[in-house]
Amino acid sequence: MKIEPLAFESLGVRSQATFIETPDVKILVDPAVSLAPRRYGLPPHQKEVDTLVELAKKITQKANEADIIIITHYHYDHHDPGYIIPKEIYKDKIVYIKDPKENINLSQKRVRAPKFINSIRGLPKTLESADGKEVTFGSTKIKFSPAVPHGADERLGYVVQVAITDKDQTILITSDIEGAPKDMHVKFTQEVKPNLIIIDGPLSYLLGYALKEEDLNNSINNLEKIVKEGLDTMIIDHHVLRDLNYKNVLNNLYEIARSVNAKVETAAEYLHTEPNILEARRRELFKEDNKPARIPRNLAQLLTAGGQ
Repeated sequence: MKIEPLAFESLGVRSQATFIETPDVKILVDPAVSLAPRRYGLPPHQKEVDTLVELAKKITQKANEADIIIITHYHYDHHDPGYIIPKEIYKDKIVYIKDPKENINLSQKRVRAPKFINSIRGLPKTLESADGKEVTFGSTKIKFSPAVPHGADERLGYVVQVAITDKDQTILITSDIEGAPKDMHVKFTQEVKPNLIIIDGPLSYLLGYALKEEDLNNSINNLEKIVKEGLDTMIIDHHVLRDLNYKNVLNNLYEIARSVNAKVETAAEYLHTEPNILEARRRELFKEDNKPARIPRNLAQLLTAGGQ
């Protein structure tokens, strides 16, 4: 099984877009990219927009290769109704989506999910709700979790986790569980027993605002528990890479991983490159080159729509 992270915070944008290839099928999870409309009171820097455009092209290319596209929930860094990623990527694809009516918050149920479904209407070969489903393509099994909360606060909605198994290898993409602050976030991991997990990490940069100390501690404890239970590799990225001090936040996790001979790394490091955390470095970018981005119209629509 080949695993290719396409766009993540460690690669310069908000995203968890991942391409998985087995001998039977090619799968693209969450083909979308986004930027923080404001960070430190600053708009996106030109470097961020240039990176977003580059990675959007890569996602589009891989989408054209894919047989299956999966949408884990309806935040704009995980799905795109055509703002940046062309909706034509869904043509003749098998598409699995987070259930648009059950276990979903109001903004996603009333606005985002219907808008997305309408935007791709008539394009996919099939379009099905994913929640709790299990499907098989040759020797490849795709198992979706029941809907779980987007972190500790259910008001942010729910996501589905995705486990892909080929022979004796399983990869799990948790989507946005914010580092697993609840036991229910870990339950699916314990059930599918992945060799490799792609997990988003806690919102540590919002500690005291959108994240409580208790939830941060629960997340770290559960991440450590996952590593101890026979994992080979943890790719931890997305939310936690919005924190300049992410290495300090994850310090104990790194130590435990070393003690059990497991890898804990960012998507960039998995690809053998240095992390390029542009959002967290936005102040520094403007200090080096005071160059606010020239926002393309399609990106302006996305930022106006609310980022996440």
